[in-house]
Amino acid sequence: MVFGLRVGVVFSERYLEYDLGFGHPERPQRLRSALKALEPYFDRPEVVLLEPFMASEEDLLRVHASSYVKMIRGMSVHGTAYLTADTPVPKGVYEIARLSAGGAIKAGDAVAKGEVDRAFALIRPPGHHAGRDYGGGFCYFNNIAIMIEYLRNVHGFKRFAILDWDVHHGNGTQDIYYEDPTVLYFSTHQYPLYPGTGMLDEIGRGEGEGYNVDVPLPPGSTGADFLYVVNQLFAPIVGEFRPDAICVSAGYDAYFRDPLASLRFAISTYAEAGRLVASLADELCGGRVVVVLEGGYDLDGVSKGVLATVLALAGLDGVEEPHRPPEQKLSDVVVERVSRLKKTLSRYWSVLG
Repeated sequence: MVFGLRVGVVFSERYLEYDLGFGHPERPQRLRSALKALEPYFDRPEVVLLEPFMASEEDLLRVHASSYVKMIRGMSVHGTAYLTADTPVPKGVYEIARLSAGGAIKAGDAVAKGEVDRAFALIRPPGHHAGRDYGGGFCYFNNIAIMIEYLRNVHGFKRFAILDWDVHHGNGTQDIYYEDPTVLYFSTHQYPLYPGTGMLDEIGRGEGEGYNVDVPLPPGSTGADFLYVVNQLFAPIVGEFRPDAICVSAGYDAYFRDPLASLRFAISTYAEAGRLVASLADELCGGRVVVVLEGGYDLDGVSKGVLATVLALAGLDGVEEPHRPPEQKLSDVVVERVSRLKKTLSRYWSVLG
């Protein structure tokens, strides 16, 4: 029997062993709750559970400076130091961070080989705040960049689009690709908020000018604002860019109940975003979508958000809102920012002219 779409979900029980201590928001329960939401679908042909492998040091060094990798490895031996005030380096974190990066690689590799149509890396620790020689924001290695460079080197992919919908700007990912015209980095994020980067005028540098798009959203912005941005800017630019794969840094901390931010997304926001990304990928790059988990600290938000994304990628429906969301209204401020960005970016993308 021939079934429809197959979405691989990469997960390891070892991700649950990683613990930053009582009260830290980046906790094992994030993944436990998401796995529990997904479990009923593992008996269906559309959702396939995949086991990750540990990224090699060679994989890390395609993205990170050797001195930085060596530093994390050394700090991990004793586990008594901090990268930043919010990012301790517990004993053994070097290995678990490599397994997280390897989970992202496994997701991309399975899609590239045609083992699944799309994939979701249900991994931790997250990665998009890690640059070439720094970490922070709960991140040690940049999982999505390590996966992209693996696909480039092992499978010959040349062009990648990244949609980062985490509530925090992915400063590490942006820094890695800021001068690279083969990677389109597109971020929506709350501002003001950590890490304080991602302004409208940050559009790339050198050969990468025009390939970096930041859309800061004011506190209180809704899922309607986000979907407007994606439809008005991301979709047309990606259509002109024509990547070999669409990659998503998927944080669920823009959900309206998340304790670390003040955006007002609903679970339906993530379902609609997943359907849009899948549709773009079907049109542009053989359906190849690789989603990598970033943040999300309300357990209902991350569990139902992950489920909504996975089901959308599989062409399925069925996620109900666990809480009544606020009204999803479009903001005049966001409309104005999109208009400004269209004028700026029309120099680089004819579709916006």
